[in-house]
Amino acid sequence: MAGAAEARESEVVRLNWGCGSHVATGWINSDVKQAPGIDLVADIRDGLPLETASVDYAVSVHALPELSYPALVPALAELRRVLKPGGVLRLVLPDFDRALAAYREGDAAYFKVDPGQASGLSSRFILHVLWFGYSKSLFTAEFAAELLAEAGFEQPRVCAHGRTESAFGRIVELDNREEESFRIEARVPQPAHGRLFLPYNRLVGSELEIVDVAQDPGERIKGHFRAQKGEGDQLEIFGWAIGNDSPATEVEVKTEGSVAGRTSVALDRPDVAERFPDVAEAATSGFRLELAARGRGESQLEVWAVLKDESREPLGRIVVQTGRRGLLQALRRS
Repeated sequence: MAGAAEARESEVVRLNWGCGSHVATGWINSDVKQAPGIDLVADIRDGLPLETASVDYAVSVHALPELSYPALVPALAELRRVLKPGGVLRLVLPDFDRALAAYREGDAAYFKVDPGQASGLSSRFILHVLWFGYSKSLFTAEFAAELLAEAGFEQPRVCAHGRTESAFGRIVELDNREEESFRIEARVPQPAHGRLFLPYNRLVGSELEIVDVAQDPGERIKGHFRAQKGEGDQLEIFGWAIGNDSPATEVEVKTEGSVAGRTSVALDRPDVAERFPDVAEAATSGFRLELAARGRGESQLEVWAVLKDESREPLGRIVVQTGRRGLLQALRRS
């Protein structure tokens, strides 16, 4: 089973933006300058050569300060573009509030400046916050949260070093410069109530028929789901999921290898809590996702649970048929 777990882990796409020399295995290492280990050389102000909604989460450590104020929101919006719905951006930024407090308290040792380059307290403070001219923008947690919101992110949260508020455990592995930094995460919004209007296939059509629903949970997951036709050509998928050794945080629906929809595992399920009284997350193990049928023909939808350790476990599959079959049948009967 180790090989299967490794295969699922390899499906997670991680972006290390503005990495400089701090490249990391298993990440897309991106920087404006070419250097050993850089996978993607690009200036974010010109756009990143990545597909829209192709990255699960992104991390940036002390790169955003190198952009001037007018470029900050556009850069964050570009990171939002490449992240999937529900994807998370984690920023590690120099903490101006902390630097200012150290200056006011006369704590010269706080500033990471060689005394030979600047001996006076205010000189050390200025060189530290400007980092010898590399930093064009200064940050506080409040300022960063406002920029993230303006760029279209939601739920900005300050996190402790090495800790995350997200479902992505490995997002913290790039954390460094703990003493002088704060960490803030924000999420790309999910469509309302888990709704995502994406095609099952690319032909135009209508009408939806659920052909088959098969439960096939993996070894590391417990769960059950149902599918039913909603209003119009909507497909509603709802159920519950509990990880055996890592909590289930999201449910994904895939078709032809692409994610058609994703929603959080967070809805109240008192019935599941009663069934599994020793599992803390059972009480909020429910999920609900709505998809809109677009296309004609038969499609197989794979339902996956995303665990907190970023692995994925299958829950089952749904086979749907789209197209105006009812009209054709009525014509034949006449």
